[in-house]
Amino acid sequence: MMLPKSLQFFAILLLLASCDEPVVEIAPEGLLDKVGCTTVMVDVQLVEGMKVHKLGPMREKSPDMEAMYANIFAGHGIDQEEFEATYDYYKARPDEMELIYEQVLDSLSKLDVQVKKIYNTPTNLTDSLNIDSIITAATKRKFQPLK
Repeated sequence: MMLPKSLQFFAILLLLASCDEPVVEIAPEGLLDKVGCTTVMVDVQLVEGMKVHKLGPMREKSPDMEAMYANIFAGHGIDQEEFEATYDYYKARPDEMELIYEQVLDSLSKLDVQVKKIYNTPTNLTDSLNIDSIITAATKRKFQPLK
């Protein structure tokens, strides 16, 4: 059975339209790649963690936080605007952002393991008060330890 010419023309046109190449979006200039973004975000998360655990309720008022972020960005050869543009770019692409955050979490987990290895070795399990040095200092000052 033969299709009418107008239907054949429409079928060929539809076939050609479906063979179009996907649109490739060009990333904005100055954008960090996924690896660079991950590295910066690991450092940002470390500062965020310090902010929460060290500064407590004063964390929002600390003038040092801006300096810390500026140091992070400078260390990676970018500025805050470049980081924010990168962050916004990947935030608008949830699948890519999810991959970046998975890498950030993986990197932070590896750092956590390394830190725990360092601080849980027998040489670092000394008394945090270092009682021997306190007793020595007290003796030099003629204080007698309580018995």
